[in-house]
Amino acid sequence: MFCRNCGKKLIGTPEICPNCGARPLTGTSFCPSCGSPTTPMSEICVKCGTRLISRYPITIDVRYSERLSRLTTFFRIFMIIPQWIVLYFLGIAASVVLFISWWAILILGRYPHWAFDFMSGYFRWYSRVGGYSQLLTDKYPPFSFK
Repeated sequence: MFCRNCGKKLIGTPEICPNCGARPLTGTSFCPSCGSPTTPMSEICVKCGTRLISRYPITIDVRYSERLSRLTTFFRIFMIIPQWIVLYFLGIAASVVLFISWWAILILGRYPHWAFDFMSGYFRWYSRVGGYSQLLTDKYPPFSFK
C-alpha cells in the first residue's frame, strides 16, 4: 500500500502516514496500489488499473485485523451498552433534525449546515459503534461526532 498524499510505500495499514502525517487514502496525487503519480481527477491508475475515485459520495474503510483481543471481545457486549444508550437518544434527536432538514430542503433548496453537521456526525458515530459491536475492530469508539 502506498500513501495517496506523498506516494511513499507503507508497511501494514497505518492510520497516519509516517512520512507526511496525512491519512494514507485521503490524497489524490499517487495510486494507493502501485505508488505511481496520478492527476486529481483520474478515475483509474493508468499503470495498474486500480480505481482511484469512489463513485459514491460516502465511503467506509474497514480493514481486516489479524488478531483481535479476546478480553475486549468477551466484554464487548457490556462495553457497548453506554454507547447504544447515548445513540438511542441521539437517534431521537436525529429524527427531529432530519424532519426539519427535509422541510428546509423543500422550502429553501439547501441543507442547513448545522443539520448536515449533526446528521453526518451521528452517522459517523453510529457506524463506528456498529463496526465495534459487529467485531470489525478492537478500537473502542469515542463518544464523539468527529
